[in-house]
Amino acid sequence: MYLSGSKIYFVFEIYQCEIFKIEIITERSLILVDEISKSIQVIGILKQLKDSIKTNMHQGFRDMQLTAPQGMLMGILAHEGNMKISDLSEKLGLSNSTVSGIIDRLESQKLVERIRSTEDRRVVYVNVSEEFKKNSQERFKKIEAMFETMMSKATPEELEKIIEGMQTLKNVIDRQTKK
Repeated sequence: MYLSGSKIYFVFEIYQCEIFKIEIITERSLILVDEISKSIQVIGILKQLKDSIKTNMHQGFRDMQLTAPQGMLMGILAHEGNMKISDLSEKLGLSNSTVSGIIDRLESQKLVERIRSTEDRRVVYVNVSEEFKKNSQERFKKIEAMFETMMSKATPEELEKIIEGMQTLKNVIDRQTKK
């Protein structure tokens, strides 16, 4: 935090190199400082959750020699079956080009296959390969069980609060996105 003229600036770092600057007009500083403090807490908790999930996923996928994004993509395909790259991109929250690059690497490892639509040759579906199905289904079940075990440590009331809080956060973010 630093002062400049009649404004107070808060600067904090999140993720790799992104820096957010929030300015607070002095007259409203007491109210806004509390709001900013809570916002910073939310962002900090989200970063901690992301890091924790990432660490757990890395451990789960390490023995399969997959990165976390590759493992998540494979898990989605294992559950959903054939999917278009655009649908995978939406589920993963990644761009089509990023997902296409991940698929290229997985295809070279013979873990997925691209299948052209018989109805529209422009449409390409992606599915897990037979080789992957033979070797990896049990590993994904173990990873899923690990997350289920983690969540089973929470009481039903805690789980309800988590879901309610996550949904509220999603709604708040969606309102900002729709502006």
